[in-house]
Amino acid sequence: MGSEIKHLIKGDEFNQEEIHSLLTLAMAMKKDKNLHAKALAGQHIALIFEKPSLRTRFSFGAAINHLGAHVIESVSQTRKSESPKDMIRVIQGYCSAMMIRTFDNCVLEEMKSYARIPIINGLTDLFHPCQSLADLMTLKEVYGGFKNLNIAYIGDGNNVLHSLMIIATKVGINVHYCCPKSHGPKKEVLALVENKHLLKEFTQPAAAVKNCQAVYTDVWTSMGFATRDENIFKDFQVNEDLMAYASENAVFMHCMPMERGKEVSVDLPDALCSVIFQQSENRMHVQKALLLTLLAHDRVNI
Repeated sequence: MGSEIKHLIKGDEFNQEEIHSLLTLAMAMKKDKNLHAKALAGQHIALIFEKPSLRTRFSFGAAINHLGAHVIESVSQTRKSESPKDMIRVIQGYCSAMMIRTFDNCVLEEMKSYARIPIINGLTDLFHPCQSLADLMTLKEVYGGFKNLNIAYIGDGNNVLHSLMIIATKVGINVHYCCPKSHGPKKEVLALVENKHLLKEFTQPAAAVKNCQAVYTDVWTSMGFATRDENIFKDFQVNEDLMAYASENAVFMHCMPMERGKEVSVDLPDALCSVIFQQSENRMHVQKALLLTLLAHDRVNI
């Protein structure tokens, strides 16, 4: 990758080869807990949270500790206390990289203009790239690769779908999506997808999941958004009946947190087809690989 600073903000920063290398590294580190342990010893990584978190906080904290670096964590309102450009210029005086979980993706874009350290998007209203990388790792573990793989996303066209569209299609996965008409993906995100021929929109969930090896959903009202009329989504629940239309042995995916009985039926998350806890664990492994890729690519064989 050379010495140029690389970020993960939208998900389009990594090409197909780089994604495959990152996933290979993540899977190797999952298999061998001692592989590259303490590779980032002596470094400091900033974790900034404007949105509350369970998986992001714990997975990044565990990943950083495993790599021997130190976590500096802050719950901060960047737009209220300090400008994004001032914040990044301060933090990069102390830290080797920064993960930020915030609302507006423009905060990260502004920081990027002044950054001398890698910036990682832990989640914004528009994108969730770390989750998508963990999703790809999970699918690779289940199916061995991505050839002829179809994934269906059902529900709100939010940050999770946006990142899946960008990142999953880079490795050749066909992405079907079915959202209420008023809650589809944003046009500016669709413009970022390189392999648009791998995207297919559906109006009926049953048609969307047909011939799909994975069925994915997320909450109907994302964190930080005003409560919606959930009657709009009543026909978009992923449940046992809908899974029956998917390919045999298809897996159920969800980034969590979830609301059982709403976007997903009460029992499906605990069914044999569910890989949601595999996804959540893989957040840690893929983020270890991401940090190594961004900070130690000259010393780590990836």
